[in-house]
Amino acid sequence: MDENKELREELTAFYREGHFVFVPFFRLPKKNGLFVPVYERVPMNKNDFYQVQGNFGMHHFGMMKLADAAGVQWSSDGVNVGRIDNRSNPNYCSFRVVAKIRTTEGLWQEMAASKHIDLDAKRGAIEVKHAEAWDYKDKFGGGKGPNGYEVKKPWPAKKDEYVLRFAERDINLLREYMDERCESGAQGRAIKNMMHIPSVFPADTKNKNLPGCKMDFFVVRYILNPSNPRVQEKQLESFQMAIAGIYGLPSTQRQSLPEPKDVTPKEAPKETPQKKLPFEKLLFQDKIKEIESLIKESGYKFYAEDVATQPIQNWTDEELISYHKHILEESKQ
Repeated sequence: MDENKELREELTAFYREGHFVFVPFFRLPKKNGLFVPVYERVPMNKNDFYQVQGNFGMHHFGMMKLADAAGVQWSSDGVNVGRIDNRSNPNYCSFRVVAKIRTTEGLWQEMAASKHIDLDAKRGAIEVKHAEAWDYKDKFGGGKGPNGYEVKKPWPAKKDEYVLRFAERDINLLREYMDERCESGAQGRAIKNMMHIPSVFPADTKNKNLPGCKMDFFVVRYILNPSNPRVQEKQLESFQMAIAGIYGLPSTQRQSLPEPKDVTPKEAPKETPQKKLPFEKLLFQDKIKEIESLIKESGYKFYAEDVATQPIQNWTDEELISYHKHILEESKQ
């Protein structure tokens, strides 16, 4: 039985309609255990994107919205997370992050990514940019440029001073937020690699609008299965502990003085055998113990093969009841 058939068909329909669909590890399990997949539609807007060479890229905070919906967590363990350079060069920064996402089995899968910023290497490109800006202002300054907009004359008037002034300004601005730029860049790379987000989203060919404003983003994550008996048992225990933490434990009754004991020897009462509960009314763990005891008594030989594909702890109550009846029938033969 495919427990996620409807969800799989629904997500497939979204994908065929051109929407963004993320499913961890490209598959949904046919049978749910302790964790169950759910999806969320993440609302995006034009502020989550930026224009680049006729296409559109996604900002860092847009990718973080998708990562939060997928349940991505950021590891802080180990010495190789954070800045990994020796900080001796104020113009250089190297940052490493480790992202974690939950698998279908409830485990955590990690993915690392790094970002480096070298302001000394960027200086040449920054100077070329401002040199071209000075040439443009020097040619069209005081009038209008080819696009019809007014252009101011360059200041400082000398090209070398102009380039030096604005290149130093950009370098200082980059240096001031270099750590944050490195960290967000590393996080963006990790999210792109983990969630398979495209580098650019192509613009609409007719009106050049951003398709991301029209697309829907559907993200799947795994949560605890509320219908699993083991999850229900743990939830009940946590509720009881929370209630005890708020209201305290129940007060014990006052003990009255004991009455004088009768020391006359009496016959020991006969022990009455306790009635054994039906298998269907046992707790989940007691059912497993009862099955294991029955296997030892009956000499059932196929238990290892029966649990090879899935441990008995991940079975449902109905499967345990059916398996108990099967062993009883086998032991009678």
